[in-house]
Parts: sequence; C-alpha cells; structure tokens
Amino acid sequence: MRPGRFFFHGGVNGGAMTFEDDLAAVQSVERPWADVPVMINNHLHMFRFVQMDGAEWAAEADKHPARPGVGIDERYGYNLRSLIKGAAPLCGFRLVDGVPVALRVDPIVKGSKAARVDEWASVWKAISGHDFQRVTDAIWSLNEYLPQKAVEAAKKALDDSVKNS
Repeated sequence: MRPGRFFFHGGVNGGAMTFEDDLAAVQSVERPWADVPVMINNHLHMFRFVQMDGAEWAAEADKHPARPGVGIDERYGYNLRSLIKGAAPLCGFRLVDGVPVALRVDPIVKGSKAARVDEWASVWKAISGHDFQRVTDAIWSLNEYLPQKAVEAAKKALDDSVKNS
C-alpha cells in the first residue's frame, strides 16, 4: 500500500468481548472502504471499493492462479492483475452524488446475439495504468494489507497486556 493515495474508512474496534459478542458485533459493522478517483475521457470519476467477505475474496483469488515467473504473483500466490479485474465488480461502485451505484454487467447468455454491456470491461480499457494501479492498491489493501495489519496490532496489544500483567 502506498500511503497518502486514498483514504480508508471504517473498521472493527477491539475490546474485551467474548467470541459470541465479537461475532454478533461484526454483523452490524460497516466494512472498511476506500474511495479512488479515476480519470476517464479527461473527467474525474470517483469509485468506492468495499472490503470483501474473507471467503468471497479467497474464492475469487482461487480463480486467478499465479503466473510462473511473475514475481508479484509468486509473492502473493495469485495473479494480482486478473484478481483485481475479477474482484472489482464484486466490491466496487461508482459514486453518483455520493451514492454508490453498481456498474452494469450483463450476464453472458450462450447463443444470444443481443448486445451485452460490461461497464467494468469498458472501465479497464478506458483508464490509465496509473489509475489501474490505484484501484489495485485499494482493493488489495482492503482485503490483504489492512486485515494483516489488524492481526499484527491485536497480537502486539495482547503481548503488551501479558507483559504488563
């Protein structure tokens, strides 16, 4: 994650709760999200990406195996670029007057000759490599970096509490 690129919102606060309390509390907590400005046709458009359910993120990652010899893929265990393209429609929205609106992606209908709309495919063709990287950073950070940092912080807090006991 590159600091200062976008602002992350939300998160689950810790505290002295039981396992059952934690499970119940997380059901009502808004998932962290990041807003990412993207240039399309020389106009700025704002996209919001929301942290995915852990199982949903893992299932999507499974669909994008690492490319042999590609360092970033080998580091993470999946094809980061194609994973982002697969995850964005599951967790991304365009903000219209501050309201998240899903992009249109028509289902593939075998044998149909009707024109199919896939606004995400159009977005990928319309944005710069720089903007694609900003989207990649946001989605990856929400689903990998921030959860890892939360675990590290919780472990440190636990270690500190044990040391101070």
